[in-house]
Amino acid sequence: MNRVLYRLEKNGLRCLLFVALCFGLSSAVYLSWLDRLVSLAGADAADWGSMVAGYLFQAVGIGVTACWLRGQPEGNHRRAFLSLLALFITVTIPTLIADSAAGVIAFGLLMNGLCGVMAGFYLYAIGRHAPENRKSFVFSGGYAVAAILVGLLVLVGNGRFLHGSYALMLYVFLSAGLGLFTFRSSLLSAGAAEPAVPAQKKAAPESQTISLACAVVTLISFTKNLGYGFPSADIAGGLVPELSRLPYAAGLIAAGLIQDRNRRNGMLCTLSALVLPFLMLGLIGEPVSSAVFWGLDYVFFAFFSVYRAVLFLDLAKRAGRWELAPLGLLAGRIGDAAGTAVHLLLAEHKIALIALTGVLFIPSVFLLFLVHRRVYEPEVEQARREKERFDVFCENHDFSAREKEIFRMLLENNTNASIAEKLFISGNTVKYHVRNILQKVGCKNRTELQSLYHEVCSPGIPNHNQAEAGPSNRC
Repeated sequence: MNRVLYRLEKNGLRCLLFVALCFGLSSAVYLSWLDRLVSLAGADAADWGSMVAGYLFQAVGIGVTACWLRGQPEGNHRRAFLSLLALFITVTIPTLIADSAAGVIAFGLLMNGLCGVMAGFYLYAIGRHAPENRKSFVFSGGYAVAAILVGLLVLVGNGRFLHGSYALMLYVFLSAGLGLFTFRSSLLSAGAAEPAVPAQKKAAPESQTISLACAVVTLISFTKNLGYGFPSADIAGGLVPELSRLPYAAGLIAAGLIQDRNRRNGMLCTLSALVLPFLMLGLIGEPVSSAVFWGLDYVFFAFFSVYRAVLFLDLAKRAGRWELAPLGLLAGRIGDAAGTAVHLLLAEHKIALIALTGVLFIPSVFLLFLVHRRVYEPEVEQARREKERFDVFCENHDFSAREKEIFRMLLENNTNASIAEKLFISGNTVKYHVRNILQKVGCKNRTELQSLYHEVCSPGIPNHNQAEAGPSNRC
């Protein structure tokens, strides 16, 4: 775990903290609202209000953010986000103090919409600024940290801290801290984005691929929620939803690490979300604690939760269209709401739910593999060919293992200081290896080195790194 955190670098850690603050604030407010909704409107109304209407309002909020990003793809969004925070805390106050069920529902739905807007912005920040090979862990790690902290906070005051008057003070404080962090960072501006460093330009995804990705995320979310929907009756019966999210944190961390290491393995783990409905429907009526149901659902759901976010983060990166980054969560929320609605309508017809889940299982698996193949297999094949060319080039010039490692980083336009920091060696050692690399290849500087490599190994393909090299061309 320490090694992963080291490799996150500053932008990755900032993104992780930003996600943790955003998700921690929005999820804590949501759970406080849900508790109040159960007490004022009853469990049945709370189910429809929170997991159907609430999820749909979150989807609307995410869609609003996507439209905003589409209209201003290179803008500075800090002012918009700070305005969102002010509106969010303004709406949260009546959401948590209203005396009537109608008021709690009305303000709560508006609050859910603003939660969706917030989610759209932090997904944009991950896509734009998180390290390319650590996006999954940044997303899952931020969610996990928030889930753990909220779970610990609920223990304060014998479990009533997040559901009493003190909760509002906490939310105001968290909003102020998040606002200060956003103001001081550059995560919602375009200027400090992580530069693209692939040796070859990736083909932008087709609109049909993006549509298929939306369809499969919606379908799997729908199918998953047919089996279980976190019934509010369990909360009325004494279950603490904040603590039940701790298994979610464990699943998130595992999912993030697996996804970053291998997208295919992450996709295969996602299949567990499709097996889950059969398991949950089979256990209904058995003498099993509701806490076990919640914990199981969260652990399995964690893998799909990460996959649906990272799939669209990858699509957004490849297309250079940052408004795509939140669409995985948007499609997921629509599927969550629709699946929960059908589950509630057919709650007394277990056989019908199992049959419907079985009917949807095969197309869900088929579409999942189809989308994964269309999105990732061309990239995997391209990466394999590029690795072979890179290895041959290094072998032909007799690079040592360390020189090979530094040469790859030179192709990615890393400065000497950056290389030294990432490899935990001194700047003089980096200069020594760079000098040896240039001598072995017969180049005077990094510009010539990059040009030679791309001419030899990728003829006819432009060298996109060379234009950005600037002062770093000097040894």
